[in-house]
Amino acid sequence: MACSTKANSSNYWAFDTTSISSFSQTLNKVAFGHNKEDPEMAMLKIALLIDEITGEPLYYKVLDGSIADVTLLRNLFAVLSKLDAEQINLVLDRGFCSENNFQMMFRNNIGFAAGLKSDLKIAQQALQEFVPQLTLALPQQHCPEIDCYCATKKIEWYSSSRTFGKEYSPFYIHVYYDLQRETSEKTHMTALVESFRSRLEKGNVPNYLVFKEFFKLKPSAKKQDPVAEKYQFDVNSWVKFTKSCGFFVLGSNEISSAPQALNIYQQKDVVEKAFNNYKDKCGGRRMRCQETSLDGKVFIIYLSLCLRLILQRRLEQAKKNPLDTPRIIDELNSIVLFRHDVEGKVRHYWQEWPKRYRELLEELGVETPAPLVL
Repeated sequence: MACSTKANSSNYWAFDTTSISSFSQTLNKVAFGHNKEDPEMAMLKIALLIDEITGEPLYYKVLDGSIADVTLLRNLFAVLSKLDAEQINLVLDRGFCSENNFQMMFRNNIGFAAGLKSDLKIAQQALQEFVPQLTLALPQQHCPEIDCYCATKKIEWYSSSRTFGKEYSPFYIHVYYDLQRETSEKTHMTALVESFRSRLEKGNVPNYLVFKEFFKLKPSAKKQDPVAEKYQFDVNSWVKFTKSCGFFVLGSNEISSAPQALNIYQQKDVVEKAFNNYKDKCGGRRMRCQETSLDGKVFIIYLSLCLRLILQRRLEQAKKNPLDTPRIIDELNSIVLFRHDVEGKVRHYWQEWPKRYRELLEELGVETPAPLVL
């Protein structure tokens, strides 16, 4: 579902999905997929499109839990064509990365800043070219604005088809090397591998893609062997992982500056914060409902998310701390509207408002309602 809006042509919209874990056996959209919270649980997905500048939600959709992110953009483009925007710019993470999606964005004149998977051919070529020099950590390749080492390569994206003929489009590949990220990734993965070892010793085989990457079933493993002895740590996979630590790649058809591309890409955390609000503040972490009421419940939660994000934006404009949002919502919830039936006619009366409530609403740009509502 889309929210009608006229967007600023310079804004970038962040698009992403989140998983909602569920034990339901009756909701048709609950299915097993790549659950970001618990890989061993079934889920459904919620997709959100958020304006990075205003924080305004523009679009949402409830998805089957088994649908891969990479397949979602075609339907999104159909929705975006209905929005009143001169130029559409998207920020996408690596889950949406595919040659087909990039080609669709080129043909639809959609600007993008996207994370690139390391196994994509153009990303591999850029990494092979820049990794040796970036690992030297030369001062001239360090960018103080983003506190990491970076390099950019411009290529011509080429495609040919009967319908469109030969097409050439500029594509900027930005490669980044972050020393702190390298250390963090190695530390995190080491702890994860140790947790896998611990689970194997207890007779449990983890159902994680990362486990399958670093632990291989021994060719000589027998059925009666203990679980821990059936698997061996793959040193070659670990060496390959450590060589890529600290590196990440972004691609854009419009942004030629590596620092600018990273700053725009990092602003996509606005959608991550929106998901956190959706789940924790608006009660959307569990879908306890029947199939017939699922869409209605998601819509109500989405509506409450919109109101919450608008309130946070108003607080920022009023130079108030957005962290005070829960307290302010609690205060406004104390305002009571009374209903009275007078001679067969319904009248609504607001209770007396404290001065601080009126001042707060004025600061937020909300018109104070009349004492009597007909």
